[in-house]
Amino acid sequence: MDKQTLPPVVDAHVDLLYDLLRHHPQTHFADLPADSWVTPAKLRAGGVRVIVSAFYCEDAYNGPGKAADHLRFLLDYAVRNIRGLQTLETAAELEAAFHGSGPPGTLRLLENADALLEYPPEELRLEGFRLVGLTHAGRNRIGDGNDVPRPGGLTPEGRNLVRKLERLGFAIDAAHLAKPGFMELADLFGGTLLSTHTGIRSFCDTPRNLDGEQVRIILERGGVIGLAAFPGMLSRTGKADISDYFRQIDWLVQTYGPEGIAVGTDFGGFDGACEGFEDHSGVPRLAGMLSDAGYPDQEIGGILGGNWFRLFSRLLAE
Repeated sequence: MDKQTLPPVVDAHVDLLYDLLRHHPQTHFADLPADSWVTPAKLRAGGVRVIVSAFYCEDAYNGPGKAADHLRFLLDYAVRNIRGLQTLETAAELEAAFHGSGPPGTLRLLENADALLEYPPEELRLEGFRLVGLTHAGRNRIGDGNDVPRPGGLTPEGRNLVRKLERLGFAIDAAHLAKPGFMELADLFGGTLLSTHTGIRSFCDTPRNLDGEQVRIILERGGVIGLAAFPGMLSRTGKADISDYFRQIDWLVQTYGPEGIAVGTDFGGFDGACEGFEDHSGVPRLAGMLSDAGYPDQEIGGILGGNWFRLFSRLLAE
């Protein structure tokens, strides 16, 4: 499969804001230099029509006042510095972006929802958000992230927030939630459960990755799992290349089927690189590996974008 036949691609986790703030804080996305990590040209080279842009609230800002103020800062920064990507708020806008009849688009993900104990989730929805991750790596007022030693479940405030998010039609991204909180969430939350960017524990035994039970729960509920390109989640050595990425996708598909497996690179959000898949221009190479392994075009299209498109279409139609 070459670039000319590449299906439309959806990347369900891009840390565009974080990358801009770290490396190009005064530069508009449309004006980034060619060697930047995530650029319009690299999205085009990879056939990427839709990204999920993470509004990453660092754990250092958790707490009353600080978290909500930092979220407001990120919202203002995005308005000033991201041009060329339409914020997708309807299923029709998503369809146009995905199929190329409209401009490339972005869905918005709040990564670490501590701010929502002061910032009303109703206002977050009005800002175009449909996806929320409850924690990042550490502990917040909602629950424990997957870098917390001996983690617990959700707090009373967290459980109340989960119920409210369900009523408002949000999907919850379980990517950074420690397993006790994940299991509690799965019992409590009746909405769309997914993981935008993760690895698989049997390949790389880190709490950051999903184990088989978590994978099964997400997929049985009709969710989708996006595989991250972070070497520390792909390999026990902390070094990885595109073949490591392919192996985890292939194992997931062979074990669970192709309908719930997809891409969530986390480009812009980590240090290091997955050799051969350093940025979105590597997507055609991944498509070629899938094709060479005997995957039919329909399954390749689902993995690269169609599976997320189906889920997000349903989410935006609610």
